[in-house]
Amino acid sequence: MMFETSAWRHTSRQRLIAGLTFDQMYTFQTLVRAGSFRAAAAELALTQPAVSQRIRHLERLLGCTLLERRQGARSELTAAGRELLGFAEEVLTRTDRFHQRLERMKELPESSAVTVVSDSDHIKHLLVGAVMAMKETAPSVRVVIKHEPSRQACTRALADGRADFGICRYPAPSEFPTLGAIEERMYLYARPDDEIHALPEADRVPYLAQADFATFADGMRSRQLVECWAEKVGVSLRVVLESRGLEAMRTYVTRGLALAVLPEFCVHEDQRAGLLRRAVAPGLPLTRGAVILAPPDREVSRAARAFLGMLPAKIESSLSPAQRTAAPVPA
Repeated sequence: MMFETSAWRHTSRQRLIAGLTFDQMYTFQTLVRAGSFRAAAAELALTQPAVSQRIRHLERLLGCTLLERRQGARSELTAAGRELLGFAEEVLTRTDRFHQRLERMKELPESSAVTVVSDSDHIKHLLVGAVMAMKETAPSVRVVIKHEPSRQACTRALADGRADFGICRYPAPSEFPTLGAIEERMYLYARPDDEIHALPEADRVPYLAQADFATFADGMRSRQLVECWAEKVGVSLRVVLESRGLEAMRTYVTRGLALAVLPEFCVHEDQRAGLLRRAVAPGLPLTRGAVILAPPDREVSRAARAFLGMLPAKIESSLSPAQRTAAPVPA
């Protein structure tokens, strides 16, 4: 008897594997979404009897009723129908992802590499996520990230052919074509228990004038943006930390040692962990940007174009260097 049950399950599974198709699952999903056989037939460019025939075939194949058909009323899914719908949606979603990855992989050489240079803190907060997405989408492409000490070092690497593209702070050098730009909004952040959050907006500027600030190193463009903001709202910053990187500034804020105006992309984890909170302040957000530069007189490789698609950036519609110009320096 045990053998007969096992054999029946094996036969049922084999029948399902041999008979169930993507087309049938898509038809069933479309019928449920459209709400009627007539609407599904119109969407699928089929006749209504053809849609009905596919659903009946599915029911025979599965050995159960999928829809409770009611005269003059909308059909209702049975428990088996709900189970099939969930399975179909999962399979078709995975099929879409597989198709997208396969199409991207077709465009790439079997073994290729992309080298990216950057002079900013984008490596941790933006590039790591793009590298992870690239490994999932195109695992045959090796991505190499190099952190350079300055924009000049980045442009030298591009000019020497040692990088496929670079991400640098504005201003953009005119001799290098631009592939796109990354815009970042900057807000004021403090610990959740900082009293600034409870103050009326009218009392916040006097509070800022007395607060300690962690900010960017002197001479950095981001420091200039913060100082211009402070001047506009009538605050003279009491700076207790100057840093060329965001990590030290974030640490000061999360430990309650200072307030800071920071780009929002670098504080998501701290906000989720409840370590800091955005504070409403006049004149914010500020906007700073980075430009994506290409080597001069060199086409952008397919692998580099694929990696660019993983970045949260505004990418030029044409990636032919001859047709690109340098991005303007934002005010």
